[in-house]
Amino acid sequence: MSMKEMLQRNLGYKTISLVLAILFWLWVTSQGSSQTLDRDPTFPLALIAKNTPANSMIMTKLPSVKVKTEGYNPSVNVNELFAYVDLSGSEPGEHDYEVKVDPIPNIKIVEISPRVVTLQLDTVEERMLPVTVEVSGAPVNGKKVGETIVKPSVVNVRGPSSLLGEVDKVLVELSAAGASETLQVSRPLLFRDKNGLAIFGPDPSVETITSSPTSVDIIVPIVAKELESKMVPLNATTTGTPAEGKEVRSIQVIPSGVQVYGEPEALAQFSALSIGSVNINGLSETKTYEISSDKVSLPEGLNYGSRTTFSVIVEMGSAVQDKTLYDLPIVLRNLPEDLVLEKPLPEVSVTIRAYPEILNNLTKEQISLWIDATGKAVGEHTVKIYWQLPAGIEMVSIPDVTYTLKAKEDPPKEPDNPGTPGNPGNPGNSNNSGNQPVV
Repeated sequence: MSMKEMLQRNLGYKTISLVLAILFWLWVTSQGSSQTLDRDPTFPLALIAKNTPANSMIMTKLPSVKVKTEGYNPSVNVNELFAYVDLSGSEPGEHDYEVKVDPIPNIKIVEISPRVVTLQLDTVEERMLPVTVEVSGAPVNGKKVGETIVKPSVVNVRGPSSLLGEVDKVLVELSAAGASETLQVSRPLLFRDKNGLAIFGPDPSVETITSSPTSVDIIVPIVAKELESKMVPLNATTTGTPAEGKEVRSIQVIPSGVQVYGEPEALAQFSALSIGSVNINGLSETKTYEISSDKVSLPEGLNYGSRTTFSVIVEMGSAVQDKTLYDLPIVLRNLPEDLVLEKPLPEVSVTIRAYPEILNNLTKEQISLWIDATGKAVGEHTVKIYWQLPAGIEMVSIPDVTYTLKAKEDPPKEPDNPGTPGNPGNPGNSNNSGNQPVV
């Protein structure tokens, strides 16, 4: 077949295809031109907020803004333009803000509508709230839902104060319908008010209340109906010696308890579960250990219902230190009215014990020392000193104190005035005036 014949073959179809291609190109180019700035257009722009203060949130839905321009710039895409308000330095409350549009080359902004918008700002706060699991549906016949385990059981919820106060429950929903074995899933958290309704901000499409973490792990044991369950507390111990100058401040097991299943007789004799010891040899900072329930044996006839993991948090800190404080004053209390100290009470030195961060901020004025003279008589007394210390401080040593009481002396009487010749003075209790003549 010659080249000419090939070109002329199906000529009608080829002509139609060419026309359609040209029409399609014209349609595409017309779509693109609608996104550029034409002469004297009025078009809507999205309104955004700039420089929102830290820990603040806008509680007003941002409106759309209409902008009228003059000029022509085919290189500018309308979809890339936006209007904005500047929230720099704003405080919580309702405020008016000027709507602005950045300059556009070769384009004059003639009108912005609205020119001013009113926005409500709220302070972002945080709350620690427990997680509630709502399980719906029934397992297969002969099975029941056991005690649900949530990790973590408490989450940090963050949002504007006006909405955060409405949060009554942090919820996870799960269906156990038709389940025949334990369910282990991860689910997002939901926030509900006291009426069980979802909580939304002014713009439902914008997430205003969040949590950390955003989801939790759930274990829903599916156990035989004839078994009973019991929540037993967990504990753990440590082995080894921590780094020099360090000591264990606390040991926390998460969760603090675990649901155990079994026959009533076996459960009745089971009150607590030790999940073992963690090695802290050379440990100098707080550490979390993970222990699988597979490694923690239960008494015969009991089971967990599902595999789980225990976390042991060992909080480390600087070891306690002793410190001696010198020249501390002592106060005498309840001294009988007819007695006085023969000489002032001595100042004493005491030794106390506490963590370094407490000792570093301690002053003498925070320590009260006193002795009690109730019922004491004249003479020498050796007694113990009472004390009051700030929280977290232990008294290691404090001396006894010896003091002497004596009878209170009556104040001396004023001497009689002997008088002068012609003025007998005022002898004794005479009522005669000093300037009266002697009769």
